[in-house]
Amino acid sequence: MQSFLRQTAEHIYQTYSDRLSDLCIVLPTRRATLYFKNALAEAAPTGIWSPQIYSMEEFVCNMANVDVLEPLHLQLDLYDIMLTFDPKLDFDQFVGWSATLLEDFSRMDMELVNPSEVFEYVSEAKALERWDPGKPGSSEPTANVKQYFQLWVNLERTYHALQTKLQQDKQAYTGMAFRMVADRIKDIAQSEKGCYKYIFIGLNALSRAEQKIINTLLAAGKAAAFFDSDDYYMAAESDKRAGHFLKRYKSSWPLPEWNWQQNLLLTDTKEINAIGVANASMQGKIAGQLLREIRQQDPSAEVAIILPDETLLLPVLHSISDEVSDYNVTMGLSFKGTPLFNLIDLLFEVHLTGVVQPTDTGYRVNRYHHLAVTKLLQHPFLRRYEQYLNGLAEREADLDLFQHVLDEMVAKNSVLLTAEEIIRLGREHPMFITLFRTWNDCTDLIDTLYQLVDALGRIYRVETENPIETEYLYILYTIVKRLDTLFDCREHKISVRSFKKFLYEQIGNTKLPFSGEPISPTQVMGMLETRALDFENLIILSVNENVLPQPKKQNSLFPYDVLRTFGLPTYAEQESITSYYFYRLLQRAKRVNLLYVLPSDTYGSGEKSRFILQLQHDLAPKNPHITFRELTAVVEQLDTKEYEPDIIIEKDEEVLSKLKNELRRGLYPSHLNQFVNCSLQYYFSRIAKLQEVEEIDELVGADTFGTIVHQVLEDYFRPFAEEAKPIEKSDVDQMLAGLSEKVKQEFTRGTLGNLPEQGMNLILYKVAVQLLTRYLEGLQSSEELPLYILSLEDNLQTELEVTLPTGEKVPVQISGKADRIDLSGHTLRVIDYKTGKVEARHLKVDATDLENTLLHDRHLDKVRQLWLYRYILSKEIQKGSLLESKVLNLPKAHYAYEAGIISFRNLSAGVLTSELPFVNDLGEPADFMETSERLLKDLVVRMLDPAEPIRKTNDLETCQYCAYKSICARG
Repeated sequence: MQSFLRQTAEHIYQTYSDRLSDLCIVLPTRRATLYFKNALAEAAPTGIWSPQIYSMEEFVCNMANVDVLEPLHLQLDLYDIMLTFDPKLDFDQFVGWSATLLEDFSRMDMELVNPSEVFEYVSEAKALERWDPGKPGSSEPTANVKQYFQLWVNLERTYHALQTKLQQDKQAYTGMAFRMVADRIKDIAQSEKGCYKYIFIGLNALSRAEQKIINTLLAAGKAAAFFDSDDYYMAAESDKRAGHFLKRYKSSWPLPEWNWQQNLLLTDTKEINAIGVANASMQGKIAGQLLREIRQQDPSAEVAIILPDETLLLPVLHSISDEVSDYNVTMGLSFKGTPLFNLIDLLFEVHLTGVVQPTDTGYRVNRYHHLAVTKLLQHPFLRRYEQYLNGLAEREADLDLFQHVLDEMVAKNSVLLTAEEIIRLGREHPMFITLFRTWNDCTDLIDTLYQLVDALGRIYRVETENPIETEYLYILYTIVKRLDTLFDCREHKISVRSFKKFLYEQIGNTKLPFSGEPISPTQVMGMLETRALDFENLIILSVNENVLPQPKKQNSLFPYDVLRTFGLPTYAEQESITSYYFYRLLQRAKRVNLLYVLPSDTYGSGEKSRFILQLQHDLAPKNPHITFRELTAVVEQLDTKEYEPDIIIEKDEEVLSKLKNELRRGLYPSHLNQFVNCSLQYYFSRIAKLQEVEEIDELVGADTFGTIVHQVLEDYFRPFAEEAKPIEKSDVDQMLAGLSEKVKQEFTRGTLGNLPEQGMNLILYKVAVQLLTRYLEGLQSSEELPLYILSLEDNLQTELEVTLPTGEKVPVQISGKADRIDLSGHTLRVIDYKTGKVEARHLKVDATDLENTLLHDRHLDKVRQLWLYRYILSKEIQKGSLLESKVLNLPKAHYAYEAGIISFRNLSAGVLTSELPFVNDLGEPADFMETSERLLKDLVVRMLDPAEPIRKTNDLETCQYCAYKSICARG
């Protein structure tokens, strides 16, 4: 294959062999200049004096003879100028659109647009003409509209003032440099000085300034132009956007002949594979495999891996086989893709997403959110720093400092923390002071970044296996130093948010360069770097809509109609440019692999690029020498393991021993319900003792909410239990009077004091007050008064001896924790509070089927609870232990007893009970105690039956809120 640059180099050598050193050759990119120099050297049989070779931008900036300033300096100059026209201009708002404004100024100059005409077009008067005030509904512009047009007036003044200032200082921005050269190109063309001939190679989509420069030199006979074009998109009848610009140049430029146009796309033999992959990162793996296959077939094959999406660079590099050693990466790794940038980003997240809250002293304090703090402290760079500190630690208490802080935050449920609190938790360590001290302006921020780089640099400088981390730190230091130097001379300190904007802009423009052989046969490059280059083998990734071509968006302050009216570039031109790059790459390629992400369930994701469809349905049918194939990449799983969907735990001696010990400690209603729901859930919770990972709760959860309600009532009723006096109506009046403050105290007790008093927590506080108010008001007017409280939050327990089929006797303690035991009239009651809604129908059971369902139906959880309470209560009354209270002065036969639930979401129902109407085989009422003990003994025998293993339930509804569902692969 003869590449375009080789063809051009041979033509230039043959045509200008006697004056090569007097030529000035201009190509689209620096990468193209390297390839052209190599092609020219190969074209010349002997040594030659090289001509001057530039990229287009280098050529123009060199001819302008001015210093082209970077955007950062220009933005600050721009702000100073705009401030003279609008003294109220806010700097933080300005930096949000200043970079876009500079690009607009540069585009206007590149396109040689008269700025006065543009700004007049968007002026108030002209805009009103287009709006046509004569139409119904039109009216006098509002104050906001007038302010909008005043901005455009100020922008015009700013444009001219900026031009004047830069000209005085012999400085320019890129577009201004192009306009300056275009304005005096006639003088340059007529001058005897300069180059003998200016030769422009492989250009496309030129601005008006570039066109004027080239056309003027062509007309003066001092230039030549070489284009790389193809009949497929250059034919007059072709509707392909790839030829949009070149057709215009071909018809209007003063060229003696059009060099060159070939017919490669329609005649050349090509193999094109469109390969669908499951996800974006998998493309890197496929690209590595394709490269290995190509190099195995031909070790010297020219291969280009093209990345329209630069975020795929690392996946591609990690996928290139060690067998392929001679490859070059031309694009550089974006600093935004490094772990160090992620650390900086997390640091800003901590400081800029904090919550400002008033304190008891009246001062407003910035509090950092626990999620941001946790993510920052778990960053790999800081974890590596923690290991470094562990190596220096002399005491065990000094180990794992960062983990200690995270554990303390969870233990204290610290949702929002002040800088002082975190630094105190971090034992005043310098790293914690660096990370979390409050930033008041950019000076504090710059100091933090310097200290962070210095601290991390101490550990990475001594590590030889990870030199890239040291490179990250050095690049960050240079960026911060540059900004520090720039802002140090400013009269006012800029805000943290504004500094972040400038810092991220610099980081976004920074690449980590890779060293390699520039003319290596294998190149990894971005789409823009392919201009004027040719490769026989192409692997192009991300050939999806909204990547190739890019989405239709316009980065400009000017409205779309302004851009169209004055011929400023829009997304339509950008699509034409991308189309040309794509088809030009294909012209000389022999094997083309186009990778795209397959569609997923998400709307609009993974749509293959229109370029693939054009190749499949237009180019391939027109060229019989093209083999087009649609393929799908699949992952071949070599080692497969059989998955056993069930988890079965046999009851061996060890498991049985633990089960017996657990039953001796106590069989509570919650344990019983766990076993009925799922024996594996009971095993994980009670035998294996698997605990859920503790996390910080930002909101009062359902369990915590219930605890608060329970605690308020316990505190109210405790004095009456201790003094054995009844609760009367007047007592309830006092409780109601102080209820709101009492609930507030419970909400701020312990770790709950760290929760923000806002949002859902504030709503739940009001709900708690409302529920308790309704309950106490109901108690106040009920027949329960006078009410004696016998005990609060006490354990009820009784022992039951069970004989196993083997003859072994196992003592089982039947237990329950009662919210309260009280006496209302002659009725002894065990009461359980429920903050959720419980209705009478939940406690209603069918007498004929009660024995079969009580210990098997998961929906009877509350019935089982009342059953155990009632059983324990009955047995303890028989023993006489509960009758020892001084308020119970009647014989036990005179007392009724019941177990009940008070549902705070159904207070009108009163105390809810379950009859538990056991019947015998004849359908007659059965003895409660006898039946209960028989059922409990059968249950224990079943629990300890070695022939019945522990396994997960088949009822998937049970798994919905189970803490262990992920272990069972049901989460």
